[in-house]
Formats: sequence, C-alpha cells, structure tokens
Amino acid sequence: MNEAVTKAPDTSLVKTAWIVIFVGWIIILLPIPFTGWLGWLIAGVGGSVLAIINLVRGVTGVGVAQLVCAIVGSWIVWWIGLAIFGAAMVSAIGAASG
Repeated sequence: MNEAVTKAPDTSLVKTAWIVIFVGWIIILLPIPFTGWLGWLIAGVGGSVLAIINLVRGVTGVGVAQLVCAIVGSWIVWWIGLAIFGAAMVSAIGAASG
C-alpha cells in the first residue's frame, strides 16, 4: 500500500522570527532620535521576511501571527515610541527652561 508520509513542518525559524520582532520593538521604544526607523526596519521588514519564510515552510498559524505582529504591531509600537520620545522632549525642555 502506498501511504503518504506526512512531513512535519520546519519550525527552525519560529523563535528567530519572534526574537527579531521583539528586538525591533525594543529599539523602536528607545527615546533616541531616528532609532524608530531602525527598529521598524528590523521588526517590520526582517520580521515579515522571516514570517513569510515560516508560512512557506508550512507553519501557517504562527506565520500569520508573526506577519500581523510584524506589520500592524510595529506601527502601533512605533506610535507608542513616538509618544515616549515626545514626552522625553517635553520633560527636557521643561527642565531646561525652569
């Protein structure tokens, strides 16, 4: 009998993709000018590429979650980082003037 052997999906990049996304988010949240774009490149672009590779390898549920987090989550975290940077600037200006 010819039985089809089901091959387990390759999950070797699942942890790597999550690490790339979270490291990018941490860089986005740093209140230093222009680190937001660097973090977005790491989390958004790098995380998306790794998520698409996971989708191709057959890890669909995790791959879709990583892709959504990399694209939508990175923009949300970017706005939060922008608010943190704005608050730090207002605090610095207030301390310098008073």
